[in-house]
Formats: sequence, structure tokens, C-alpha cells
Amino acid sequence: MMHDWLAAQTMARPDGVALVIDDTTFTFRALNERVAGFAARLAAAGTQRGGVLGILLPNRLEAALAVYAAARLGVTLALLNTRLTPAELDGQIARAACSLLVCDSETLGVALELNGAPPMVCVDPVDRPPVIRLDQLPADTVENYRAGTITLDDPFAIMFTSGTSGTPRGALLTYGAIFASAMGSAYRIGVLPHDRWLCVLPLYHVGGVSILLRSCLYGTAVDLWRRFEPDAILQRLYAAPVTLISLVPTMLYRLLERHDPATPPCALRLALLGGAATPPDLAERAAHLGWPVATTYGLTEAASQVATALPEDVRRKPGSVGKPLIFSQVRVVDESGRDQAPGMYGEIIVGGPTLMQGYLGDMPLERAPDGDAWFATGDIGYLDADGDLWVVQRRSDLIISGGENIYPSEIEQVVRAHPAVADAAVIGVPSPEWGQQVGAVLVLRDATVHIDDILAFCRTRLAGYKLPRIVRVVDELPRTASGKLQRAGLRELLGEGETGRQGERGGGGDRERGRYGDKNNNAPRTGSLQEGI
Repeated sequence: MMHDWLAAQTMARPDGVALVIDDTTFTFRALNERVAGFAARLAAAGTQRGGVLGILLPNRLEAALAVYAAARLGVTLALLNTRLTPAELDGQIARAACSLLVCDSETLGVALELNGAPPMVCVDPVDRPPVIRLDQLPADTVENYRAGTITLDDPFAIMFTSGTSGTPRGALLTYGAIFASAMGSAYRIGVLPHDRWLCVLPLYHVGGVSILLRSCLYGTAVDLWRRFEPDAILQRLYAAPVTLISLVPTMLYRLLERHDPATPPCALRLALLGGAATPPDLAERAAHLGWPVATTYGLTEAASQVATALPEDVRRKPGSVGKPLIFSQVRVVDESGRDQAPGMYGEIIVGGPTLMQGYLGDMPLERAPDGDAWFATGDIGYLDADGDLWVVQRRSDLIISGGENIYPSEIEQVVRAHPAVADAAVIGVPSPEWGQQVGAVLVLRDATVHIDDILAFCRTRLAGYKLPRIVRVVDELPRTASGKLQRAGLRELLGEGETGRQGERGGGGDRERGRYGDKNNNAPRTGSLQEGI
């Protein structure tokens, strides 16, 4: 049993800077008081200890308050993606069994369209009965919420991830997993008393929320941003003592477009890249301009970082994601579960105290005879002779666009539901800005239908970032003799071969035939960075 981390820092350094948002600075003491009031009001709204509190908020003060208040209320958070449609959110809220949903004026419209939603609290002064206004709830029990206690086995949050099935699955993370991940990160990147970590990643992603919790553990400051604004963020990097920033590659790409090559941000000691594969030429360009880039490989299921390559590693071994963190165990195994020799491709499996308890509604993670739990990532890679990790192929056919996970099967199901569509196949098409974008190949029943009509149909059922950006209509989909889709044929249909962009990744065919190659085959050795930093 221990004090919750914010309460502990409030006792240790009450006047230290804890959070900066919208140019307002909160000390640990001031932030702790705001969290206590927030928790008291949610308790008055009926939040029950042991329940699940749904959070449907963009990056804002109240989202941070909710993260810290969870320990005071004794609840598990369900951190929900604000970009999803009501249809997508319905299933997640039901599976998480949320007893209360917290929203704001931006997300209230979506919340009101939910089917069977739990009672709702709006953090903005909006009158929309039966939604409860937070500012109208009493906070007279605030004294009960100025501190809380936790154990490392207590659940912290349910974080929905695409998993390996295509259906969003809720990974249940404990405080112990977050703690081990934070300590592993501290060992790798270091912690300085004056550190200030700029967080522009959404708090509903593990790469965002982990920054809040890590910095609280470290006693350092978070600079929380509502949204990614390249010009404003560059101005902050030059004007304020920001020492750490977490980005997806698309964000770094946009910052470098506006960057003055003569003056790199002088206080910045690390720009951690995650959420999608970092093109080696992007890391090279950033390093040339004086940006200290660290590439990472991580998983929601492992509470964020698993491996990290520091700037000197990025320069020495472009494409590697570095060595596993101190509390992260990484193995590369063949299809029989035997460890592969250095340089030999296999599936990456991850173990250690950073792992989730399991997926919501599933059995806990299976344990090996020695008692250790291992999570099969579905990613293909290898460990070199120095123990550095290389990830050569993404999970199955998962599309990563701007740091968001997109599963093709979900989009295919929606597209096929249109009455004019007979068949559909979706793949990721390389994009210099987004990493990948969604491409769709369609077979139509009605040749007179307009593609815009199909996209409008999809727009009501899918988040905007999941919509196809490149569409091709054909008479039939390219398939093998056995009926399997030919991914190379799909890429050719979408123009990838004609434009000279990267074609089928070499490891894919070998994996389908049930064998792995080694690092000398044609698979590209680009670093792969998963959902978290």
C-alpha cells in the first residue's frame, strides 16, 4: 500500500511545477487541490469505488484531473478515443461497464447519440438534461479526496487497442505496469530535476497518459497541449524550457517543415518518436538539424515503451529501435516458440512487469511453466548480436496512419455494407506525411454509384482517420488460386508500383508460408514503433 503518486509529490515538493496547460501553471499543491475537488464532485455524481469511470475528453485540465483522481475514487478509468463515432463507442462503453461517463462541450454531441449510455457528467457549463453539470455538483467532501492509497496490483485503466483480431480490445493496465514502465524509461532516458515534458499525444493513448503518470512519479513538469499546432509548439520549444517531447513521426515531419535549420531548440534533450514506424530518412534529417531523436517500440499491452534507441544509437544503427528497457523482456521466437539466433527473423514476444493483466473479458495472460507471462505481439523482427531490436514488419496488415491504429477488416465490413458494393479490400498505402493512409479496392454491384456516396456512407460509421483516401474500382479483386487476397496485386492496383513507392514487404510472403527469413533477405529493416512512447 502506498500514497497515490500525486499526493506523495505534494508532500515532497508542494511548490514544484506539476502541470502547465493553456499558459496556466499548477504546482503540485495547487493541482492536488483541484484533483480533490474534481473527485469530490464525481463522487457526488454517484461514482462508486470499484466501478469504471468512462472518460471522453480531449487533452484538457479535466482530463488530467480524472487521471489523478482515479486513485482517490478507487475506480478504473476507461479512456475513450474522442475521434470515434457513437457506433464505435457504444461497444467499448458496454464492454467496460462504465457506470459514469465524463464528457465536455466538444464530445457531448457524440455522447448524447450513444445507445444505452450510463449517466453523464459534462465538465463545461452546458445545460442539456439529463446530463449533469460538474460545476453544479457539491464538493463538500473534498477533505476525503486530498490523498488516496493504491497497491501496484490495483487496476488503473482500460485502454482500447486494435489487438490482433481487428475488434478493439480493452487492455487492463495496473498501477504496477505503469510504475515498471516509468522506471524502465527513467533508466534509459534519464530524469533531470528541471525536466518539462511536452505532451501533445492524446491522453486516451498510452503514449499520452503515461507522460502524466511518469512525470508525477518523477516529480517533474508536464506541458499539456489540447491539440497539435506546429507553429505554436515550435514557439514553445524555443521560448520555454521544454526538455522532452513525445511525437508520432507525422508530427515531427510537420515541425521540421517549419523549423529554422540554424537554431535547433536549445533546451530539448530528447524527442521521442512512437506510434508508427519512423522512416530512417526522417530521423536522419532531424539529427542533421540538431534534433535529438530517440526512436521507440512500444505497446499498449506493455504500458508504453518496450525498447528505445537514444540519439547516438539512432545515428549508429539507423532503423533499430534499440535495446529493451530494464524491466521489459524481449524474445524473438520461431513458430514453435523456440528462441531465434541473433539476426534471425521471428515473432517478437514481450514479458516482464510492464505487461497488462489481460484483455477485458478474456482470461489473464497465459504463463509459461517458469511462471513468466509472455505477450505475442504479432510483429516480426530480430535481435542483433548486440541485443538491439529490429522490427521489420507491422502486425499482420494493421494500418498505422498518423499514429492511429486502423484495422482493414473493420473498414472492409463497413464498405461492404453499402448496397452498391459487392466486395472490398483495404490496405495501407505509404504516405510521406502520415506514414500510411487507407487505400480501398472495390467491386461494385451498381456501376452508376458515385464513390463520394460510398464515402459519405462510411463517414457516418467510421472515424474520419479511418476513411479511405485512395479508392480504385475493379471488376474483381486479385486473389491466389486458393482464394487468398494478393496484397501485392492490391498495391499495384492502387498505383504504388507505378509511383515507385515501397512494394510488398519481403517478410510477408515467408510468414504466410510458415517460415521466417534472416536479416539478409529482402524485408526492409525499418524501425517499428507501436502505440506508445
